[in-house]
Amino acid sequence: MPMIPPTEPGIGPESSITKEYRMHTIRMYINGQWVESASGEITTIINPANGSVAAEATRGTADDVSKAVAAAKQAFTPGSPWRNLTADERAELLNTTADLIEARAEELAVAETNSMGRVYKETRYDDIYAASGVFRYAASLVHELQGTASAENGDMLTVTIREPLGVCAVVAPWNYSMGTMAAGMAPALAAGNTVVIKPSSLTPVSTAMMVQAMEEAGFPAGSVNMVLGSGSEVGSALAQSEDVAKITFTGGTATGRDIIAKSSTSVKRYAMELGGKSPFIIFDDADLDVAVDRLMFGIFLSQGQVCIAGSRLLVQDGVYERVTRMLEERIPRIRIGMPLDEETEFGPMVSKRHMEHVLEYIEIGKAEGAKVLIGGHRITKGDFAKGYFIEPTVLVDCNEHMRVVNEEIFGPVLTVQTFSDEAEAVRLANSTGYGLAGGVFTRDMGRALRVCADVDTGIMWANTYMDETPGVPVSPHRQSGTTVDGGLDGLKEYTVLKQINLKMSPEKSGWFNN
Repeated sequence: MPMIPPTEPGIGPESSITKEYRMHTIRMYINGQWVESASGEITTIINPANGSVAAEATRGTADDVSKAVAAAKQAFTPGSPWRNLTADERAELLNTTADLIEARAEELAVAETNSMGRVYKETRYDDIYAASGVFRYAASLVHELQGTASAENGDMLTVTIREPLGVCAVVAPWNYSMGTMAAGMAPALAAGNTVVIKPSSLTPVSTAMMVQAMEEAGFPAGSVNMVLGSGSEVGSALAQSEDVAKITFTGGTATGRDIIAKSSTSVKRYAMELGGKSPFIIFDDADLDVAVDRLMFGIFLSQGQVCIAGSRLLVQDGVYERVTRMLEERIPRIRIGMPLDEETEFGPMVSKRHMEHVLEYIEIGKAEGAKVLIGGHRITKGDFAKGYFIEPTVLVDCNEHMRVVNEEIFGPVLTVQTFSDEAEAVRLANSTGYGLAGGVFTRDMGRALRVCADVDTGIMWANTYMDETPGVPVSPHRQSGTTVDGGLDGLKEYTVLKQINLKMSPEKSGWFNN
């Protein structure tokens, strides 16, 4: 039985796909079957734009994790249908999945928008197509996992090969849920592993639809498994399973540490992309029109619910007044609205709880001495009162000792600090424990390169922000993670090296007298 009956694509709060999700419970996918949890419990997914029920999903347990991991382990057994596939056949499955995702892009985008609240046009082009692109790129790399050969030791040939690890768990967050899940699944499968995935309990719909596409593409039973449920139970069970060879997690730093601690009873590999508090540095010689435009894009895209959001503005003293005035002029022009409206640029927070979390941080900042330049409140006018909307917010008079400067808020809140010279800019940029991303704006290319080198982050942009080249690997620094993501380097993270020694002319060791 499928995850849900097929539907006709549609846009709008009462589209056919929305109605179907209200009528049918989203199931888990274990060993090639769509199943409900024996717990009988249901998770309700709320549309953050209006507080209505967007979908319902079965709530999995640790027992469901055990079944899924067992299925994935069995599918990884030599001689199984999955292990018998050639690299070309795995690539074909990945490419077919990408085709099916793109064919259903509108349907997927509506489902994700209704669950997460991200603006529809962002979801469709930045999350759905990002997911299909990841599948295609992973497919293109299946023949690149090459080993080495050496004949330096007489008549013995020594070769190395790369083998898949085994069962890989992928735990994805609620933001960019499809793209992030694909980024963990696709390379794991391209390398020949089997997977057990857990989407966020807030946004499981689009991931379930993606798994449905993978089933239709022809992935053998057990190669792909999906367990729904809470991180505290399902996520913990995956972390503690001795049969999971690797766990890939994207989310908060505290949760990442918890997963590592719970995994300590077994030896496994980790890929962690965790929190960020990325600096956005503007020098006084920068093109301020471009810099402020990119600044707003970097912090207010997806309502600031982006791991690499440029949430700390570091602006040189001489242009502070101009930059803050430009923000005051431009932010009110942001089109805040319902996320399915294609004119909307800024939607709601993902949940009531997260909205309250962000509002609490704004109050913390004010108590610490920061001043609200613009925004700072929940939006309650008209239909907005039903949803979880917060004004785009800028806090000025901030310093490096404030919690709002050091802790990830994960919302549309920009803190502003000033600096006098390059050395101070770099010092402030490195003053938090995070090292995910950062940006610098200056016309001095020498300075741009120096700052990019000196700021301790996994990715830096100069005179742009959030522009990425597909296939180029990235690795977060410090408390922002422990992984290599993207490119051939990222694919290799899902493999293990094996050395094989072949003796051409067998002979005795000569060690024992026999």
